[in-house]
Amino acid sequence: MTKKRLRSSEHADTLSLNALRSLVAGLVDQVTALSAEVKELRTENAALREENAELRLENTRLKVDNQLLRDEIARLRTCRHARPFARPAWRRQRM
Repeated sequence: MTKKRLRSSEHADTLSLNALRSLVAGLVDQVTALSAEVKELRTENAALREENAELRLENTRLKVDNQLLRDEIARLRTCRHARPFARPAWRRQRM
């Protein structure tokens, strides 16, 4: 869409009727195009907000899973150090 340069509206009182109609028609075209663009951007914005909410929820779930795994690792490490496993009987006999 090529943009047509509109006359300045500062001196609208000195314009002829045809020039005023042309100015108003150009402004109406611009408003119509901008309204369509705003509608498209609002639709895109709503979709992005929904996707953002889903990703935030997934991120929260992953953080919880991560913390559970960290807790499990810490628990396993303390269990291993606190109570070492007994050697099997066949290993004790060789040494």
